[in-house]
Amino acid sequence: MEIKGVTNGSFFVNQTKNQKVGDNNAKKRDTIEISTEARDLAKADLDQQKIEDIRSKIKSGFYKSDEVLNKVADKILVDIKK
Repeated sequence: MEIKGVTNGSFFVNQTKNQKVGDNNAKKRDTIEISTEARDLAKADLDQQKIEDIRSKIKSGFYKSDEVLNKVADKILVDIKK
C-alpha cells in the first residue's frame, strides 16, 4: 500500500475563489421603486367615520357571520374564474 502526502494546493485555490465571490455579494444593495400612483394612494385622506364603522363591525363580530363569509367567498370565486 502506498500513502501519498496531503496536498493543500486545491484548498487554497477554492478558498481564494470563495473570498472573491463574497466580496461581490457585499457590494450588492437592495432597492425599491415606488410608483407615483402608489405614493398618491399612501397620501390619500382616509374617511375617519368609515374607519370607525369598520372597527365597530369587527368588534361586534359582524364579519364572522355566515352571510358575510358567503358573500366574500362568492366574490373570491368570481375573481378566480376571471
